[in-house]
Amino acid sequence: MRLILRILEFCQVELKGLKIKDNLRQLEYQNDDVLIKIPVSDVYFSDFSLKTIRADLKDLRERTIEFYEYETKIWSTCGIIEKPHVLERTGLMEFKVDLQFWKVLLNVTHGIRICELSKALMLPTVYSMWFYIYISEISEKPDPQYITIEHLKERLGIAAEDYKRKNGKDRIDHLEERVIKPAQKALNESCPLTFKYEKVRENPNCKCSPVKLFRFIPVKQPQHRDQKLEKKALLAKTSVSFLNPQVYDYLTKNMGFCLTELQPNKETLDDAIRYIPNILDKLCSLQGRRRQRDGTVKGIGWVINALKSEIEIAKKEQKAPNVLVCPGNVADLFKAEKYK
Repeated sequence: MRLILRILEFCQVELKGLKIKDNLRQLEYQNDDVLIKIPVSDVYFSDFSLKTIRADLKDLRERTIEFYEYETKIWSTCGIIEKPHVLERTGLMEFKVDLQFWKVLLNVTHGIRICELSKALMLPTVYSMWFYIYISEISEKPDPQYITIEHLKERLGIAAEDYKRKNGKDRIDHLEERVIKPAQKALNESCPLTFKYEKVRENPNCKCSPVKLFRFIPVKQPQHRDQKLEKKALLAKTSVSFLNPQVYDYLTKNMGFCLTELQPNKETLDDAIRYIPNILDKLCSLQGRRRQRDGTVKGIGWVINALKSEIEIAKKEQKAPNVLVCPGNVADLFKAEKYK
């Protein structure tokens, strides 16, 4: 699961239009595949062997993904990963993801908002990772969510015969003590979302009645929330029109960007206005460098990456962000003191 989360992390980087900057990690499109190279330590923190890595990679390769296109009547299949390699001397592993499956993962990653991958990746067990992702999913649903014991075991990868008595009845106490409560404790200690749970019995009025369902109830822990995501959530509630009017006009009229291109990059544009001195001059300079020799013009991704580089330089050179002058009644949200 940690390896799959790492793949989703690469998807997030891809969606943001960023590039992998270091020499240890690589994302490369190759015909019908996407090649990914990462350090073994990104997946295995400690107490692992080459035998374990081989077994895990082999297991993922053997797990089958099927596709069927109804219009063309074409069926195809692939593994979760393909052609895994372990480079023992360098401490790296590499594998390929089928391009068709990669596109599915990109779509899935669009929906990962509450679930912070950085938090999930640091959880100590597969069970705690699964609970964090599950709780993140159901936290946005208005109705109570129930799950049967059988379905819970299946989702967690627990054999159906595990945690049962000799007579075949479920040992709910063992399932709680060895799976649910340790996962709950891990989320309590570090995640912005944790959970409470209820046991739903066949006869609600009898405590000895068999448990048939679990109800997991999301609980927010703001103290563990990533501050960058807090800011992103605030920006998500506002229109891109919060930008300085001159900056907004230049981006739309001079550089030709539309609202749908600017909206996903609100956070970077906000930082650019706050940190880069003479932001209009910088945008004018970038506009002059956008056109290439063959006549093509670099898009929004290139401009945003260039602004991010300028932001990092500006942050090192100044102690406090610029004080913004914003139109409308959202100005108070973006005063410099809000970000101290």
